[in-house]
Amino acid sequence: MAFINKEAQEQEIEKNFNLIRLSQELRLSSDQLTMMARAYAATGNYKFKQFFDEILTIRNGTSPRPKHLHRVYWDMLLVKEGKAPFEKEAAKALLTLLLENGISESELTMLKNAENKSEKLVLLEREAFALVAAGKNRQALDILYSEAYLQSKVQIMTHINAFLAHREKHFSERLTVSNKKVKYYYLAAFVCFILLLLSLIALYNARSAIRKSIIDYLNTEVKSQTEALIDKNKALNDAINELSETQKRLINAEKSATLVRLIPGLAHEINTPIGVAMTASSNQLLLVEGVRQKVNKNEIAKSALLHSIENIESCAKLVVNSTERITGIIDQLKIITNTGFEGEVKPIYLQPLIAHCVRELADQHPHIDITLAIPEALAITAPERLLQQVLQPVIENAFYHAFADNSVQSPCVIISAQATTSGYTITVTDNGGGIPYEIKDKVFDPFVVGNRTQKGLGLGLSVALAIVTQYFNGVIECETEPSSGTSIIIKLPS
Repeated sequence: MAFINKEAQEQEIEKNFNLIRLSQELRLSSDQLTMMARAYAATGNYKFKQFFDEILTIRNGTSPRPKHLHRVYWDMLLVKEGKAPFEKEAAKALLTLLLENGISESELTMLKNAENKSEKLVLLEREAFALVAAGKNRQALDILYSEAYLQSKVQIMTHINAFLAHREKHFSERLTVSNKKVKYYYLAAFVCFILLLLSLIALYNARSAIRKSIIDYLNTEVKSQTEALIDKNKALNDAINELSETQKRLINAEKSATLVRLIPGLAHEINTPIGVAMTASSNQLLLVEGVRQKVNKNEIAKSALLHSIENIESCAKLVVNSTERITGIIDQLKIITNTGFEGEVKPIYLQPLIAHCVRELADQHPHIDITLAIPEALAITAPERLLQQVLQPVIENAFYHAFADNSVQSPCVIISAQATTSGYTITVTDNGGGIPYEIKDKVFDPFVVGNRTQKGLGLGLSVALAIVTQYFNGVIECETEPSSGTSIIIKLPS
C-alpha cells in the first residue's frame, strides 16, 4: 500500500506540474499578446500582428501547436529571419489540455475567467490595430498603455493567481495526506513484520514442541516395536531350532523308513542270484568230486565225462549270470548314490537316441502303436550314457507295465520333446491301465515294481530320478489316473 500510495503521489506531483505549466502558458500567452500588440503599434511591422493572431489561434486550438511551448519560443522569432526552435504538432486548445490533465471544475472556472478577460482585452488591442492601420500609432500606444488596459491585465493575472494559490493549497494538502498515509503504511508494514516474526517464532516453537512430542512418541513406539520384534525373533529362532530338530528327526525317520523299504528289496534282488550262484557252485563241487572219484577208480566213461562237463558248464553259466545280475544292481545303486555320473559331455540329438531306445521294444511289442513327436534339430548337451539311462527305463516302464492286463484295445505310446524358454521337456505318455493306487506315490522308490513277473529290478525309475535331479538339476514327474494312462514328464534346464 505504501508503494501504491507513492506511485499515486508521483502522479499527483506530475499532474500539479502540468497544470501549473499550462496556467503559466495562459499567463505567458496574455503577456505575449500584449508584447506583440505594443510592438506592432510602436513599429508598424506587420509580422508582430501575424504573431499576435497566431498566438490566439494556437491558444484556441485552431492552429498547430509548437512542441515545448512553455519554453522560450516567440523571442526566437522576433529577430529578422528568426526560426522556430521546435517543430509543430497537432492543434489542441489550452482548455482541452487542462481537462486532459485532470483539472478540477473550480480550477477550470478560474482559468476560464482569466481567458475570457484576455479575450476582452483583445478587443482593445484590435482597436489599437485599427488606429495603426490608419497611421495613428501614438493613439494606439495610448490605448495599449491606458489605465483601462492595465486594469484588464490585472484582472487576468488575478484569476491566474487565484488558480495558483488554490492549486498550491490543494496540492500541499494532498501531499501532506499522502505523506501521512505513507508513514502509516510503513509503520503498519513494520508492525506486520514484527507480528510475522513473532508468529514465525511462535510457530517454530509450536512445531518444535509438536516435533519433540512426535519424536518422543515414535521413539517409544519404536522401542516397543523393537522389543516386540526381539521377542518375536526369539520365538522365531526357537521355532526354527525346533523345526530344525524336527526336520532332522523326520529326515532320520525317512532315512530309516527308506532303509527299511530298501533293505528287503535289495536283499530279495541280491539273495536270489547269490542263492542260485551258491547252489550252482555246490553242484559244481559235487560234480567235480564225482568225476575225481571215478577217475581215481578208472571207472569213468567218455560219455559220462562229457555229461559231467556239460553239467559243470551249466552251473558255471548260472554263477556267471548271477554275478552279472549282482553287478548290474550295484551299478544302478552307484548311480542312485551320485557316484556314477561319468561320461563325455557332448550335444546329443534326441530323435535318434529315443528311436534307438524304442527300436527293440517295438520289435518285442508289435501290437503297441508308437508315435514320436521330436524335432530333428533338438539336442541336449550331456553324457550320452546318462541321458540314455534316464530315457530307457521311462520308455520301458510304459511298454512293460502299462498294458500288462491286455485290457486296452488299441495300445499306444506317445513320446514328445520340445525346447522351452527355461530348458527342455520330454513326455512319455501311454493309454494303458495307469499305475496302481498303492504304489502311485512310490513309483520312483528303489525296488518298487508293479508286477514281479515282469522284467526289471525296480531300480530304473529310481536311477532316472537320481540322474535328472542330481546331475541335471531338473524335475521328473508322474501323472496317472486308473484306466486313463500315465504320463512321465522330464524337465531339464538349459
